[in-house]
Amino acid sequence: MKYFYIVAIFSCLFVKVHLLYQNEISLKCNGKRFENVTLTAYYPDYNEEQKAGGYLDKKGKLLNSLQDYIDNRAEYVTLSMDEGLGIPYGTKVCIPELNGHFGHRIVLEVRDSSFDLSGSGYSRADICVRSEIDSYDAIVNRVVSLVFV
Repeated sequence: MKYFYIVAIFSCLFVKVHLLYQNEISLKCNGKRFENVTLTAYYPDYNEEQKAGGYLDKKGKLLNSLQDYIDNRAEYVTLSMDEGLGIPYGTKVCIPELNGHFGHRIVLEVRDSSFDLSGSGYSRADICVRSEIDSYDAIVNRVVSLVFV
């Protein structure tokens, strides 16, 4: 009987460890991949009289920041890209470097654009962060891989 309990405990531990590694595997991104994309941060400007370009995306919805997503206050993070690419509003994007840094999948959606990104193609993307201070973080100002899922 003692042997049975030891096997049962070992089996439970094995399952927990296995699930941990399954989660690690799910951090990978599958889809159309673009390498060497310069990721930079931008933040909502609540002092801006014009809401577009201030704190709303290109369709008038509130910007969702990375910090709000991490705090479970948003379903996705707003990503801004070159409007000339014709990427449909709400297209889901994955950045493996962010997933690895935060230890879980970060859901990003292309929902914004700006004049600064015009003509940059797939070589640049802006991620929405909560504040100016957050915009200086190295994790959101670096070269990354962008995967359209």
